[in-house]
Amino acid sequence: IGWWSFGYSLSTSTGDAFAGDGSEAFSEPGSDWTLLFFSWAFAATSATIVSGAVAGRILLRTYVTISIVMGWLLFPIYFHWAYATNGWLFEIGFIDFAGSGVVHLGGGMAALVGSIIVGPRLSRFVYDYEALKWVDKKPRGHSVMMSFVGTLLLWFGWYGFNAGSTLGVSDGRFVVASTCLFNTSLATSASILTMSMIGALMPGKFSLFDVMNAALAGLVTVTAGCATVSGWGAIICGILAAPVYKLGSTGIASMRIDDPVDAISVHGLCGALGLLLAGLLSQETLVIRAYGEDYISDFNVGRQLGVQIAGFLAIAGLTAVAMLLLLLPQKYILGTVRINEQDELVGNDYGYFGAHAYPDWDEMVRNAKMHDKRVAEIKRRKEKKDWELGKVTWTKGRTSRSGVRMEKSREKSRDSKNLKESTQNTSSHNPLPTQDVQI
Repeated sequence: IGWWSFGYSLSTSTGDAFAGDGSEAFSEPGSDWTLLFFSWAFAATSATIVSGAVAGRILLRTYVTISIVMGWLLFPIYFHWAYATNGWLFEIGFIDFAGSGVVHLGGGMAALVGSIIVGPRLSRFVYDYEALKWVDKKPRGHSVMMSFVGTLLLWFGWYGFNAGSTLGVSDGRFVVASTCLFNTSLATSASILTMSMIGALMPGKFSLFDVMNAALAGLVTVTAGCATVSGWGAIICGILAAPVYKLGSTGIASMRIDDPVDAISVHGLCGALGLLLAGLLSQETLVIRAYGEDYISDFNVGRQLGVQIAGFLAIAGLTAVAMLLLLLPQKYILGTVRINEQDELVGNDYGYFGAHAYPDWDEMVRNAKMHDKRVAEIKRRKEKKDWELGKVTWTKGRTSRSGVRMEKSREKSRDSKNLKESTQNTSSHNPLPTQDVQI
């Protein structure tokens, strides 16, 4: 509804070089609805990238505001810059055929700012006082199989993402679409193979999660140049995507930034990599086929790399500023951007919606309630300000405990004496002889 009523009108080729003029708000069904629907899917993708990075601890209201700003304001502006005929990036020859920058870099940068401001999950980073260092205790994923199925679904959907950006198959666009399809396959396969070799060389066990994220990293990286790079260019995109993802994931964790699904490295870093490689590896003939002869008048790698860097800085910079302006007031004026400790330990499914996502979480609910009681008791004790009264109370409590121990000792002596007498009485009336039993 937001995209139809407001966002789409900012993305169209109206207005000025910065954004549309809003004249297409509440548009009626027509030929432009093809682009309206297709670009809406891009807007939704950009907004949902953030959800994985802040999963498990962000307030629902905070995430709703992020989605609104990303889907209704930021993405439409980036779309206008890159794809509207009067957008400033379009006018200087920016290459981002299917959205490495417009979709993934924007979402990845928002995920980075959101993760930093919201903070890590309670159980993620623990300080080891013996080793004097922070230890990353990343919680286990819920289901490897479900993650694998999700990765395959994303990979399949990416063909519509990249090839669908031709917006048709007539007038030779089917050739561009087929280029996008096969380059997408090449880059993803190369990234998977590269990550597999990296995993085999690294100490420890082979990680299927790394392979799945490497597949997505290859998809993100090739998205910008899927129509303008050769097959070898797509292979290079995939080969570079895997180590960039892995190094980014490790580096982000070392800075104690909690990103449960590695959205920052997969979408943010690899989105930026895709923009740069599109400038370095694009071929003039393929650029003309994808964009037309008049799109770039004087194509050369140096100039094109500068255009790509300008687009990267503009998208990343505006996203970072917008997210800071959105989240910092919520954190320091409204009070918080994350759920309370008990809801985080139990899970938002129970804490917010009152239902269990998994039947074996009843024990976790009980443990969280006990933890909450302990926290409340500790807080109550810390809030005592009358130290003299506290001292008297402690003294009386110590005396009382000593009395209780003495009374328990007397009761134990009496019980022992009674038991001994009872045993003697029983033995005197027992006619059966005792005998040793060997085992």
